Amino acid sequence: MSRRRLLLQLAAGVAIAAATLYLTYRSLDLDGLTAVLKNVRWPLLLLVLPFLGLSYVFRTIQWQILLAPVRRVGFSCAVSPLLAGFMINSVLPARLGEFARALLLSRRTGIPAASSLATVVLSRIFDGLTLTAMSLVALASLWDHLDPPVRTGLILAGAGYVLVLAFAVSIRVWRARACALSVAPLRWAGLHRAADRFESLLLSFADGLAVLRSVRDLVLVSLFAILVWTSLVLSAAPVFFALSLPFRWYYPALVLILAAFGMLIPTPAGTGTVHAALTAVLPAVTDLTAPQAGGLALVFHVTQFLPIIAAGLAAALREGLRPADVVDGKQGMPGR
Repeated sequence: MSRRRLLLQLAAGVAIAAATLYLTYRSLDLDGLTAVLKNVRWPLLLLVLPFLGLSYVFRTIQWQILLAPVRRVGFSCAVSPLLAGFMINSVLPARLGEFARALLLSRRTGIPAASSLATVVLSRIFDGLTLTAMSLVALASLWDHLDPPVRTGLILAGAGYVLVLAFAVSIRVWRARACALSVAPLRWAGLHRAADRFESLLLSFADGLAVLRSVRDLVLVSLFAILVWTSLVLSAAPVFFALSLPFRWYYPALVLILAAFGMLIPTPAGTGTVHAALTAVLPAVTDLTAPQAGGLALVFHVTQFLPIIAAGLAAALREGLRPADVVDGKQGMPGR
């Protein structure tokens, strides 16, 4: 990705964030919103941090399990690239943090970056599957109140993650044959050099999927994905109590689900889009009013993203990450 293209995407993301923030909060009762924010019990928000931190501990352990068939990596070796990657994902578009994370681990350990990236992709697949399952559980009591397009979207999202996982399994189990079939359209089009390069990348990528052959490791990876999202749900709960908002057991899970959908539109840290999703949907399916949902969106967003941005910056400085590494990491991936 060129610097110019990155800057254009970042500018577009900032513009979308500004527009959605304006449109979201313009229509709210500002007096009601001010009243919600005025009564924040700040000490309760400190309870967010232990659960949020625990989610990244579980993410790091899960990544260690995924990496183990390729090479065993210590916790301290894996945690800094992971935090730096999540920080970059929070402020830049195009999921550049995933490539930076793989690149940083490759520098530290000598693991091929494509193999490292495969484990990152797997962790994200399990994130998606867990989030989809959590969505269905949390929304079971609301199912009759959901519009058909929302139901269809949830089903398609789950099916999409399953298909990606099936593709990953295929290139691991039938390594050479599946990789060759994947690049066959390029060869038919006469793009032999591109096909050779992409096939080499897929073969290296397949090495990072070794965990898919171990039932025990798959169970562990799934368990830690559940622990990650359980910790994140618990990290959202204190925001309700700090703002003295109505609370039911599934409200924090619903907040995370809506925030994840808001993050699909690439704005820095989901700014604007997360707020719009929470403010538009929560009053329709919970006991929260629109001003309460708007206040919740603001406080939830700050408490979730500022800590990881701060921790990720510290990790990036420790790893000696340069801006050029972030911009060029995606381009350099196949050759590593």
